[in-house]
Amino acid sequence: MANVKSRAVAAAEKGDAPFSDALGIFSASFLPRTNDIVRARFGLSGAKPKTLEAIGKTYGITRERVRQILAGAFTSVKQRREDPGFVAVAERIEKAVRDRSGIVTVDDLFADLAGGSKAEAGALSFFLECVRNVREEREGKNRVRAYAVAGFPFGEWENVHSAAVAVVKDAEGVLTEDEFFAAAKKRGVGVDRKTFFGYLAVSSVVRRNPFGRWGLAESGEISPRGTREKAYLVLRMHGEPMHFKEIAKRIDEAGLQKRGRVTHPQTVHNELIKDKKFVLVGRGLYALAEWGYEKGTVRDVITAILSRSKSPMSREAIIDEVLKVRTVKRSTIVINLNSFFGKVGKDRYTVKVK
Repeated sequence: MANVKSRAVAAAEKGDAPFSDALGIFSASFLPRTNDIVRARFGLSGAKPKTLEAIGKTYGITRERVRQILAGAFTSVKQRREDPGFVAVAERIEKAVRDRSGIVTVDDLFADLAGGSKAEAGALSFFLECVRNVREEREGKNRVRAYAVAGFPFGEWENVHSAAVAVVKDAEGVLTEDEFFAAAKKRGVGVDRKTFFGYLAVSSVVRRNPFGRWGLAESGEISPRGTREKAYLVLRMHGEPMHFKEIAKRIDEAGLQKRGRVTHPQTVHNELIKDKKFVLVGRGLYALAEWGYEKGTVRDVITAILSRSKSPMSREAIIDEVLKVRTVKRSTIVINLNSFFGKVGKDRYTVKVK
């Protein structure tokens, strides 16, 4: 047993131990009730963390008393900040924040250090209350809740952020990472590329969509809200017609749907068929009207093409034009030509005169 404990201590001192194991070493000196309260509050057993009120009811004490007990546990660990195990934990946390340009969202920090482990997330939360060189930054006017290293240059962050906001407001649509950074440099942004995007990762005004494009967070191309906006974004990023079943699948794969919910293909079809921004260009295939696609049957499309032409058109020329705006078989176009349009000469067609 002693050997197992010594190995755990050695791992903690090297920074190799999980946060939960490192905390287990420090909490060994807690009173039994304090240890139980810490475990309950931070979900160290893998369960959902309990509220102060729920813990208080369990022990018949007030919320304030629970808070005092937790504060005592934090103080106990803070007093051992020179302990090699604590130094290793603190350095690991600080490095993770510095690797993210010195400031990181809560979600990103926990994803980097705790993965999907509830116990690791709980132990990390405990240590974040104790470390000196990383502090929590509450949600502000332009930032989401985050953690930053001590001495973080918030003035520089504000300057970079202001320039970034100006760039996306002036842009026509969303921007690729290269386009965004190049435009920001022209506005005098002096930080390097990694720092630039690290800073923007905590912005609540400028965000990146799942397809790597940047823009204003309120934009439908960045944070689409309904099925139509999500489908529009998927189609816009794909760049060519898609079947409504594939659109539904891509919405979920891109993480645009709420967690735990699935996008139903029929819902996508029902929403798109009645919106003028989308055009049904084949069996279940949708395109964006802004791409030049027109609503109507193949016959309607051929009529529009011939009406715009100053003279009769050859069959191949008509087929080429139709295929630019419809995904149909060539034979379907030929059948429509022969059935509803007038033939001039050997291989030219025009709209029939009624």
